[in-house]
Amino acid sequence: MGAYGLKIKRAILFMAAVFIFAGLSPKLAHASPYEGYTYSYWGETVHSPIAYLPSKTITGQEIGIGPWSSPVDMFVAPDGHLYVLDSGNGRIVVLDSEWKAVRQIKGFQNNGKQDGFNNPEGIFVTEAGHIYVADTENRRVVELDGSGAFVREISAPKSEVISSNFEYFPRKVIVDKAGRIYVVARGVFDGIIEFDSEGGFTGFMGTNRVQFDPVDLFWKTVSTKEQREKLIRFVPIEFNNVDVDLDGFIFTTTADKQTSAPVKRLNPSGIDVIRINGNIGPVGDLSTMRSAFIDIDVSGNGVYRTLDSTRGRIFTYNEDGNLLYVFGQLGNQQGTFKNPVAVESSGNRVFVLDRDQGRITEFVATKFGSLVNEANGLYSIGKHDDAAKLWREVLRLDANYEMAYIGIGKSMLRQGEYKQAMTFLKLGNDREYYSKALTKYRREYMREHFGIFMTVLIPLILVVIAVRRSMRLRKGELKQDAVSQGG
Repeated sequence: MGAYGLKIKRAILFMAAVFIFAGLSPKLAHASPYEGYTYSYWGETVHSPIAYLPSKTITGQEIGIGPWSSPVDMFVAPDGHLYVLDSGNGRIVVLDSEWKAVRQIKGFQNNGKQDGFNNPEGIFVTEAGHIYVADTENRRVVELDGSGAFVREISAPKSEVISSNFEYFPRKVIVDKAGRIYVVARGVFDGIIEFDSEGGFTGFMGTNRVQFDPVDLFWKTVSTKEQREKLIRFVPIEFNNVDVDLDGFIFTTTADKQTSAPVKRLNPSGIDVIRINGNIGPVGDLSTMRSAFIDIDVSGNGVYRTLDSTRGRIFTYNEDGNLLYVFGQLGNQQGTFKNPVAVESSGNRVFVLDRDQGRITEFVATKFGSLVNEANGLYSIGKHDDAAKLWREVLRLDANYEMAYIGIGKSMLRQGEYKQAMTFLKLGNDREYYSKALTKYRREYMREHFGIFMTVLIPLILVVIAVRRSMRLRKGELKQDAVSQGG
């Protein structure tokens, strides 16, 4: 074989090795299985660079603990460990930042007897490392310490305001910094069940408003008692998930597509104080097939992510309710899901748990996503000038990104560049701050040109007065001449 043939053979072997390596490494994503987009102020879909790409996936088999069976929830603890609630196997699997299984909690001693979970649906970990599990079919919330040892269980709430036939099936649980425990339970329409730090029931909070059709309401008003019994009852919509931010505000989701507020931010009084900037709130997709949120993850700087079960997408919003970006999709490719049930984040990484596939997909931020995250972080703490530099970088990647125009416009407004601020705020469709910039611009313009106005205006006024006086005198003379001639 000649030298030329040897080179060709080596090239073929090299290419074969590359394809074999690629086939053995399916976890590294080089292309996105979905498109990036956001919505304009007017609710129109706008193509946008992809903010997050799938980087790898993990299953129970791959980490050597056996397959997950119907995993339903997960939680990123303050120490960075990821707690996976493997409901079908009745266990908790703890992973470190390198995806290694640190430990498993399959059961615990409860008053000297072996105990365990029965189809649990929710998990939460406190800063102290205590684990709270919504043990659904056992009708309780279980608290474990950092080692997995049993601490206590919180059973069904007891109160005179609760009916005797109340059934307690806790689905999700969170704990605030004061130790108060909040539970979302199946079939409970009165709101979130609140317990004090001792486990005592204190009441319900944040009840969803009743959703009704005006036509149905009319017929229910004019119908007989027998007819009313057959009509749909107007009952509040139950929450399906919950999270808490660093300030103690509680975020909730509601999967019903008919609700006008699928995401709420409840203050300690249970009042929704979520911020909405513009015409569109955090509702997900605006098409006829509306989103159904099944989980919410609240991260730093007021950013929160909602998981849509309708299309398998993750919508990320900032503290003002502005949509930052969208990623994810249902499908069979890497980075898509069959039945996504939970979303969590850690830094610039986002994790999505797929119940049917029994796996977690990790997403990492692209350059565009990282710039948006960093710029929004500076923007949220009032460092508008530093954020503006990054927003300009964002515009180089996406000239239609309205949040970048708004960020730059607010920075210029603070710097006193009112005219330029108006230009950017108009491009960002921020009417509120555009009006503020316009008011300041008019005031500044009048102040700067007051001398010129007065120099021109006063002589002009004097001329007008003189002309009018001259015209009146002239009319008087004409009348006098007419009288004289008539006489």
